[in-house]
Amino acid sequence: MRRRGWGRIVNLSSMGGRLTFPGGGAYHATKHAVEAFSDALRFEVRGFGIDVVLIEPGLIRTRFGETAAGTLEAAEEEGPYGEFNAVVVKGTAEVYEGPLARLGAGPEAVARKIEHAITARRPRARYPVTASARLALTQRALLPDRAWDAVMRVQFPQPGK
Repeated sequence: MRRRGWGRIVNLSSMGGRLTFPGGGAYHATKHAVEAFSDALRFEVRGFGIDVVLIEPGLIRTRFGETAAGTLEAAEEEGPYGEFNAVVVKGTAEVYEGPLARLGAGPEAVARKIEHAITARRPRARYPVTASARLALTQRALLPDRAWDAVMRVQFPQPGK
């Protein structure tokens, strides 16, 4: 790409790279790493005519919710995280199967966004995918950390309490 003087790198992240939900620390950390890497790389390769674009899906109707819930179900059932894990599993299932699922989309929405990022004459740095991503990212951007934490405390029991 440097030799040609142009190119485009499209990285797949998640809205979870810019905000976090309790119970998903490891997942969010990996997505944040993709975001940080892409932000740095975008600066480093722009002078060579190379664009770096992030795709940030929100709720995508696949088996992701089932897989995430299954991972937590296998976690600690007793002790300080027992109730917390149970609420996170239930909440994850409700998001993917309940009324909020309408704010999501199927995997084809991600494919269309990737295609757009590849073919756009002047691509944006980030492309949120789904109404759930746009809504959650806007809410997170508007709320100070303490307010976001308060919203999370309403939805999830805090371990250790």
